[in-house]
Amino acid sequence: MLPRALVQKLLRFGVVGILVAAVFMGLNWLFGHAMGKQAAFLLSYPPALAVHFFLNKVWTFEHRQAATRRQVGEYLGMVAITFVIQWAVFSALGLWTRLPSWLEAGLANVAQTAVSFVLMQARIFGRPRQA
Repeated sequence: MLPRALVQKLLRFGVVGILVAAVFMGLNWLFGHAMGKQAAFLLSYPPALAVHFFLNKVWTFEHRQAATRRQVGEYLGMVAITFVIQWAVFSALGLWTRLPSWLEAGLANVAQTAVSFVLMQARIFGRPRQA
């Protein structure tokens, strides 16, 4: 059985994920009408990341101090890793399915979620490492 605090954190992370996915898919839908799905995906990513970082920092991981350079740097590193995962899933779904692009984007977002949680829990918003 998982500790209660971890379960609560996972539930908050899930809620944040749903909110961020909605922002990401909504922006993909909005931008997709004007500029095509690849450009919409890329333009939707930065605002979704900002929402993701700040909601997880403050609510999921209850980290109330100002963001440090280390946190931002590690978060951006995590983003690079999870972006590759997300882009690969998004691209594969585009090739292998006939789903609408906003749904492809949402499913791709779900695919990288577990890696994000583990890295945020262990490194980015976990206990500060002693030098």
